[in-house]
Amino acid sequence: MLRTKAMSPRRAGSRIDLSQVVDLGEGPDTILFLHGLFGTPDHWLEVMESLADRYRVIAPQLPIDPQPGRRRNGMQSISDLSSSVEQLIDDLALDNPVLCGNSLGGLVAIDICIKQPDLPRGLVLAGSAGLFERSPIRGLRAKPSKSFVRSTIAGILYDDSKVSEPLVDHWHGMLTDRDYVRFLLRVSRATRDRCVEDELSQLQLPTMIIWGREDEITPPATGEEFQRRIAGSRLSFIENCGHAPNWERPEEFAQLLDAFLPECFAAV
Repeated sequence: MLRTKAMSPRRAGSRIDLSQVVDLGEGPDTILFLHGLFGTPDHWLEVMESLADRYRVIAPQLPIDPQPGRRRNGMQSISDLSSSVEQLIDDLALDNPVLCGNSLGGLVAIDICIKQPDLPRGLVLAGSAGLFERSPIRGLRAKPSKSFVRSTIAGILYDDSKVSEPLVDHWHGMLTDRDYVRFLLRVSRATRDRCVEDELSQLQLPTMIIWGREDEITPPATGEEFQRRIAGSRLSFIENCGHAPNWERPEEFAQLLDAFLPECFAAV
């Protein structure tokens, strides 16, 4: 079942639009999925559908999309973005969800774990920012060429067959908005500036790290460094996979996640 809620006026601007939250499944055990810079809830959908018979699975559209009328001056830092997710958890009355984040979403999840260590029940990182990341939008300018957009997507996904013309057209359309491009560059700088290297040792919760073996944005060594710095964490690589394993290899991602989740919900 897909549930959405209307957004009240006070949730305008950098607040998460509750009408853009994908909410599947039932029960007290909840996983909250957080997408990356160019991501959407749809990038989690296949993973979510494979888990929805056992868990409640939720994926919001983070307030970094080109939604018309969005006030973007409320997003100046990663802390601002993580605060919007914390507010969503409160709005939906979620009880200690597992946080699962890809790229920027991983950094947001880490930031929440550091700020509110008793809030999440577990953490899953996939191609996470926070240590080392080659910006996926380096060289971006307003109204880029389609070839630039195509090469940007190809740098994120290992499987060239997924770099479809409709996808290129969609991204190209988003990037014709000069103000939105400026906003994306600001988010990218905020991501670069939020290094969690010295804070990862604070994390004391079940943690799974899932990485694409061919990730060019956050190379495999970055996943290994996360594992080294987060006590008790486990690391799994998905072969023939780039920076977004949840999107590119959802079946394998879901299998790894499904094997890990009982550890989180048994840890009361």
